Amino acid sequence: MSVELDPGGVEPAAAPPRRLTRRQRYAVAALLLAGGALLIARNVVDRPPHAANSPPPYPSSVAAFSYLGALTDAVPGGHQFALRVRATATGQPPYDLVSVRQDYPGVSIAVSSLPLPTSVRPGSPVDFTVLYVVTDCAAAPRDAGMPFLDVTLRNAQAIQTLSQILGPDYARDLSRNLHITCPNSGIRT
Repeated sequence: MSVELDPGGVEPAAAPPRRLTRRQRYAVAALLLAGGALLIARNVVDRPPHAANSPPPYPSSVAAFSYLGALTDAVPGGHQFALRVRATATGQPPYDLVSVRQDYPGVSIAVSSLPLPTSVRPGSPVDFTVLYVVTDCAAAPRDAGMPFLDVTLRNAQAIQTLSQILGPDYARDLSRNLHITCPNSGIRT
């Protein structure tokens, strides 16, 4: 077999490699993406939502609290009032509400409507009454701009204490009742 040389004495160049057209490249990319999406979707469908050997979520990830309103308002010259709060479990597993406290000086609280600890289960919210007793008007806060309750929660995973801010209605009712309880303290606005 002989190779013909061109008139300049050089072998002819090999033909350039054939490349994919733009349309072919897009089709290959689309097929690869579709195959990847199919593999991911199949893996997600086959995976159990919560593996049997993995720990349950922390109680803070399934707990929610909301303010329900004033149960009893303060009276002038009185020292106490009561507000209602709801604890909800937004998912599994249930958790225990272990304690409720706040750290305002001059004010103490107690949960009066249920024994603590109490279990909070999905679909069964727990309503409880927080009884506020003003022990020292001079030390009590002027206004409750962003009041909170510290709640201690427990499940098999952990014990956690969280500060719950229950919203503007709670702040308004708490401030109003503090003003009624301590009208002449000299520190109220």
